[in-house]
This record gives sequence, C-alpha cells and structure tokens, in this order.
Amino acid sequence: MNFEERIVELERRLAILEAKDSAPSEPYTKHSNKQDTTSDLISLVVTNKRFDPTNANLCVYEDHIWFDCSYTLQPESKPTRAVKGEIIFSDLFGEIKFKIQLTLNEPLTPGQILKQPGIGFTYNQFIGEHQWMLATRLEDMRFSFKATNVIYTDGAAETFI
Repeated sequence: MNFEERIVELERRLAILEAKDSAPSEPYTKHSNKQDTTSDLISLVVTNKRFDPTNANLCVYEDHIWFDCSYTLQPESKPTRAVKGEIIFSDLFGEIKFKIQLTLNEPLTPGQILKQPGIGFTYNQFIGEHQWMLATRLEDMRFSFKATNVIYTDGAAETFI
C-alpha cells in the first residue's frame, strides 16, 4: 500500500468514525400519516452498497459510493415509458437522510423487475449526509422511490406533487 492509498484509507476510516459519533442536531419528529400514492407506484430494492476510493493509478480522482437498484412497477399500474423521481434513503426510524434524483428511461411493465447496477454519487467527506451514507450499513437503511413525473406507454403523462 503506497502513501496515497494509506491516506485515502485513513480519511475513509475517519469519516466513518465521525459519522458514528455525530448526533442529530434536532430531535426526531413524527411525520404526517398522510398516504403518499407516488411512493406506492414503484417499489425499490437496493443491494450491494460499495465505496470506491480515489485511485490515481487508475486515473480515478474522486471517491464514489455505488449501489445496485431493482425497481418493480405495481401490478395495478399502466406500463411506463419513463419515470422521473428520487431515491430516498432513511434510517430505521424513517428519518430521511439522503436523496438522489433519478430518471428511469427504460420502460417498466407492471410486476416485472428492472435492475440498474451502479447507481451512485461522488462522495464528499465534508458533507454529513455523505458520511452517513458511507458509515451506515445497508441493513440499517430504508429505501423508497418517489415518482414526480411519469410518461406511460400509451402517451399519457402524469405529474405528482
């Protein structure tokens, strides 16, 4: 392990420790029990979270966090041509910790699974939400996909607020 790799590894471990030691700045508040129909449109499964550190030898100059996603359109829905929305990462109590904007340009058929490996973002060690994403195990997260716009295969479009 060369010097740069050792520094990267030490910074990664420090970020993990800092994220574990930091307490939330405000207490958890109960969210409304209002039913959100957009989160029911597509179910999401996230697997295989991984961290790829900077590696100058491979010309990779930024850290990344990657994970694999599988989406399933609910059986009672119409087939979609494209869906725009966000992946929401929450802690075990349902408190939202991180969001990623995403457009699914592949068609979704009700009841069939669409797999997308390698969804992720550039990691910044100075952002608390990124530290949480790095330090938290996949088993200790909850996930959901909230659709904001849908284009159906029949040409109809729908926007959710």
